[in-house]
Amino acid sequence: MMDQTVSFDFFIRLVREYWRAIVSFTVVGLIVAAGLTFFVITPKYQSSVQILVNRKNTNAATEYVGQQADVQMITTYKELIAGQVVLKPTQQQLSKRYGIERSLNTLKSEVSVTSTTNSQVFSIAVTDTDAKASATIANQIARSFKNQVQKIIKVNNVTIVAPAETPSGAVSPKKPLNMLIGLVVGLLLGFVYAAIRMLTDRRVHDADFLTDDLGLASLGLVNHQNQYSIKKQVSNLTVAHPTHDNQITSQTMKRV
Repeated sequence: MMDQTVSFDFFIRLVREYWRAIVSFTVVGLIVAAGLTFFVITPKYQSSVQILVNRKNTNAATEYVGQQADVQMITTYKELIAGQVVLKPTQQQLSKRYGIERSLNTLKSEVSVTSTTNSQVFSIAVTDTDAKASATIANQIARSFKNQVQKIIKVNNVTIVAPAETPSGAVSPKKPLNMLIGLVVGLLLGFVYAAIRMLTDRRVHDADFLTDDLGLASLGLVNHQNQYSIKKQVSNLTVAHPTHDNQITSQTMKRV
């Protein structure tokens, strides 16, 4: 209970004495996050295309087995899409037909393949710095995959279920999240700064500390006034000037 009281008192004193520094750090953190989000970090856009791959089976008894085999083959399709077998012709077609220049490493880093459990449909997602290019690249990868998988695995039925479309907004950076992170980081830095200042401050701010904590006897208090206060009090003083009668009396006494 005592530790909780001390901690709470310490926190209250921390906020009361260093609230300006805490607010300043919070504002600076928010400004830095906003600057990075809106002016430094390049926006990225994501577009995806859905593909269905299945092999035609004339025998109804083997249809279910064939579907399960197609589901298991999606792992193989992912490796093909992320490899040069599909990305190399995609790179050539993008440069030839659309004027989009991307290296193989760039294409590999931009492409991701996702699928749902027990589903023959999987998605190819492309994340690029250009919104229109992300859709174009995704659709071209789907076409290249369709051509290559028929040659390599002899799959006779590849269907592009939903072509990729130009995204309307960026997927990164996440502006609200970045602003919140900047706000929280600035606030934490402000508290850290204030705590360090308070813990390293060796000055005595209260007479009770001397009597209660150190056990010293209080002999009295001496008021302190700064130089500005003293000058202000002196300037407010009025100097009394001698009257006319006093001047005559003074002159008469000198003659005597």
